[in-house]
Amino acid sequence: MAGVQEASAPSLSKLRKVIKEAFSYFDKIGNNTVQQDEVGTIMRYLGQFPSESDLKDIIIPELLDEDPSRDGLVTFEAFEKVMLRDLMDRVYDPDDSETLLAAFRVLDPEGKGYIDSNLMHEHLSTRGGKAADGFREREMSEFLEYAKDKESADSSKIYYEDYVAKLTADIEKHLEHLYQDARGSGGGPRGGM
Repeated sequence: MAGVQEASAPSLSKLRKVIKEAFSYFDKIGNNTVQQDEVGTIMRYLGQFPSESDLKDIIIPELLDEDPSRDGLVTFEAFEKVMLRDLMDRVYDPDDSETLLAAFRVLDPEGKGYIDSNLMHEHLSTRGGKAADGFREREMSEFLEYAKDKESADSSKIYYEDYVAKLTADIEKHLEHLYQDARGSGGGPRGGM
């Protein structure tokens, strides 16, 4: 049993270091706190992708319960505790490419292989029927810029197989670089996605 603990200790220390570095990017005045609205950005940078309603209804209240005297600021200690748990339990890990493709195919019942960007805008602005989970305007324009086919004469189409391949490769590369086996999974952050 001691060997298992020793093997995971460096992994945990690396994970803590990565969380601290990410948190520090947003800790503007160096007092170990960040604004609530930055928590989702930090979590996504660290490879966890909660919905906006999960952030608002579950995560932020839990973080603020840890230290209610902080006037709505989130402390590093509270954030680290939640992030370590969520990373270890893979609570908000990104969906795999097959799940993403299945979701896109629902929006493409004719099987054309693409989705019109205006239709995508409509779906993403009220994700899941809840405006709270919808993309903000800046997120929407960044998504469309990333997702549209830049080589096509008609840039109003999102070829979702290409998009999913590009997205999963970029996320995998980012997480691999960020963690460099800090989770101790042996196959990268997703265990070989």
